[in-house]
Amino acid sequence: CSNGSPRPVWPNIVNVPPGPSPPGASIRVFSKDYANPRIYTGNVQFEQQIANDWSLYMDFTHTKGVHLTRFINLNRVGLFPGFGDVFVTSAVGKSVFDGFTVGMRKRFSKRYQLEWNYTLAKDKDDDSNERDPFTDRSFDPLNLSLDYALSDRDIRHKFNFFTFVELGWGFEGNFRVQGRTAQPITPLVRDATNRNTLRKDNAYFSFDWRIQRPIKLNERFALIP
Repeated sequence: CSNGSPRPVWPNIVNVPPGPSPPGASIRVFSKDYANPRIYTGNVQFEQQIANDWSLYMDFTHTKGVHLTRFINLNRVGLFPGFGDVFVTSAVGKSVFDGFTVGMRKRFSKRYQLEWNYTLAKDKDDDSNERDPFTDRSFDPLNLSLDYALSDRDIRHKFNFFTFVELGWGFEGNFRVQGRTAQPITPLVRDATNRNTLRKDNAYFSFDWRIQRPIKLNERFALIP
């Protein structure tokens, strides 16, 4: 405890003598209007055969989050002189995600199958943190609207490709390509309009492949080098 007395063991409490609070004492409370987070999602899908064994599909998803948890330190602007942090756990956060995916599938025939898809998305919120009660990420605790911008999770472009091929002589091949663009980051000097206006150096690309040759030992077992 800030006054040097031992910490209470639940369910006991420490009696504090009358008088002013210890200098710099911190306060943590829940807002009286606190509510559990809610997520609303709408999704529209369409798939059409365009040739034998081939289909084209499209998918649009809209997701809205409300009552997201934010940890607001009201004493950052000096509302409670003489105290340290004054954190209010509030349910004022919000988020919006929109994603459009287009892709193509080929079912297995002529010894191979494949699928590819591309996603264009935008993810926005006013606070990408719901799990660190010791950090207030707002620019101005009294004007939370200044924080609404791209989410830390925003990935604008994604691409995936997968194929399985019977190569002949009993060999099988699996080939996969994955790629995505970088996530946002806020400049070192934060101002009212520049949250997540830069991009990290974490764009991703991978090409993975495997070639195998199952050797049947009997009806139940096979060796796959």
